[in-house]
Amino acid sequence: MFPSINGATQQYLANLNQTETRLQQATAQISSGIAVGQPSDNPAAISEILQTETAISNNKQIQSNLTNVTAEVNTADSALQTAVQAMQNAISAATEGGSSSTTAETRATLAQQVAGIQQTLVGIAQTTVNGHYIFSGDQDTQAPYQLDPTQPEGVLQLVTGSSTRTIQSVDGTSFAVALTAQQIFDAKNADGTPASGNVFAAIQNLETALTNNDTAGITAAADSLQSASSYLNDRQAFYGQVENRVQAATGLAQKFQTQQQTELSNLQDTDVAATATELSQLQLQQQASMSAEANIQQMKNLFSYLA
Repeated sequence: MFPSINGATQQYLANLNQTETRLQQATAQISSGIAVGQPSDNPAAISEILQTETAISNNKQIQSNLTNVTAEVNTADSALQTAVQAMQNAISAATEGGSSSTTAETRATLAQQVAGIQQTLVGIAQTTVNGHYIFSGDQDTQAPYQLDPTQPEGVLQLVTGSSTRTIQSVDGTSFAVALTAQQIFDAKNADGTPASGNVFAAIQNLETALTNNDTAGITAAADSLQSASSYLNDRQAFYGQVENRVQAATGLAQKFQTQQQTELSNLQDTDVAATATELSQLQLQQQASMSAEANIQQMKNLFSYLA
């Protein structure tokens, strides 16, 4: 029969094992820089860590979305700047064509120039980013308009859907990021007729009046062009505002990310200085325990004398 291990020895072995386990943990924490790598390291902190990691993941997705829409919005703004300049060229053509000294031949030449402007505007309406028509609203796989001289406005509308896309900020707010080509170039009344500010209609009316050498028609078209130009400037201003909002949302998301990363670090990362101090203390405890064990082993007992 072997003698049983007494309570004091059992406690000694348990303490030694606990010290060695904590030594391994402290060494691993300093090496990895992570204090909470698994639930057992700090069960009370796991829930908060997971929530913070989820917030960081959501924030990264929001920033990715903002980056993608930035390219689209910047392209749209640049395209509409070109459209605004094209409208100014059309207004200049109307001014020249409306002069009493302008000949029918000159007006015919101006009509060709205006037809080119209409083609430019349709091309702008067909602007794409990453293979998507940015002015086609929710139907962005198809061009919104094409030239068609048989139509009253000189163009044929290919898609009629609205734009419901919004972008979300990290603070939970959302805002619209796009207009359709119809909203920009082809404003309509409730009955479907061209409304004041209709760009395509104004350009087409000017081309027709110049072609027909119609001075009164040119004058009327010039007035329509002024309204259409103002309307187009407002549409460009929309994109300028979106650019500002996207920039602000991006800055806010980056600020939140810094805060979230700091929170996660405080919850999860190793306090190197404190853990190093603890490691040193544990090593001393281990050495003391091993020394005590060696002394115990050297002490003679009854079995030693019997041997």
